[in-house]
Amino acid sequence: MKLPIPTAATLLALTLLAATPAARAVVLYDAAAGTLPSAQGWFTSSTAGAVAGSQSVAGGVLTIDSTGAGVVAFGNARVSPVALDATSGYAVDFSLKLLSESHASANRAGFSLLLVGSNPAQSVELSFWDNRVWVPSFDAADPDRFVQGAGAAFDTTAAMTDYRLVVQGGGYSLSAGGQALFSGTLQNYAAGGSPYNMANVVFFGDNSSRGSAAVALGAVSVSAVPEPGTWALMLAGLGAVALAGRFRRQV
Repeated sequence: MKLPIPTAATLLALTLLAATPAARAVVLYDAAAGTLPSAQGWFTSSTAGAVAGSQSVAGGVLTIDSTGAGVVAFGNARVSPVALDATSGYAVDFSLKLLSESHASANRAGFSLLLVGSNPAQSVELSFWDNRVWVPSFDAADPDRFVQGAGAAFDTTAAMTDYRLVVQGGGYSLSAGGQALFSGTLQNYAAGGSPYNMANVVFFGDNSSRGSAAVALGAVSVSAVPEPGTWALMLAGLGAVALAGRFRRQV
C-alpha cells in the first residue's frame, strides 16, 4: 500500500511539536495522597514557644487551622524542585478554599502562599482574606514593612477554587477558576530575612501573628513556562503552515 506523502507544512508542524519542550507540572503537594505535607517533602513549622496550629487530611483535602488560642504562625515550607526562575518563567497551580479568616491589620492575612524566586529579588506572596486576594510589597520605611499592594476583590470562601499564578519577565498574573484576577510586578522581600532571602522556597500557611485562618487545600504543583523564544518559533511555524495552506488553495 502506498503511503501518502506529508506536505511541507505538515512536516513543519510535526517538527515544531517535537522541538517544543512540554511544560510538565511537578506536584509539590497532593492531599489526594492522604498524607500530610511532612510526608511529601515539606517542613512543618510553628513559632517557637507558641501553640502550634493543626492540620489533617480527609477526603482528598488538607485542612490547615491557625485559629486556635495561642497560635502565632503555622505553615509548611520546602525548596521547589523546579527553579522559580522569573526570567524563563514558571506557573503554580493550586486549589484552595478559605473556611474562615481574620486579621488585625490591613497589611496582614491569615493565609499566604509565598514563592521566593531563584533570585530572591524576584518573588511574590499571595495573601488571602475571605473577600480579597492581594500581594504585599516591601517598604522599609513603614513600621509594618510588608504592606498591602496590588490585589482584587474575590470571594475565597464560596467554593474550592483552582488558582493559577504565572510568573514571567519580572511580572506575575493570577487567575481563579480560569478568570483573570489581577497582575503586577515581582517583589523584593529579601530584607525581610529568612525565608525571604532563600532561593526557590515555597511556603503555604499562616505567617503572621496578626492574622489567622482555617483553609482547605487540594493540590499544589509547579511547571516551567515555555520561553518567549519558543512561543515565537511556534507562532512563526503556525504562520508558515497557514501560508502554505493558502498557497495550496490558490494553485
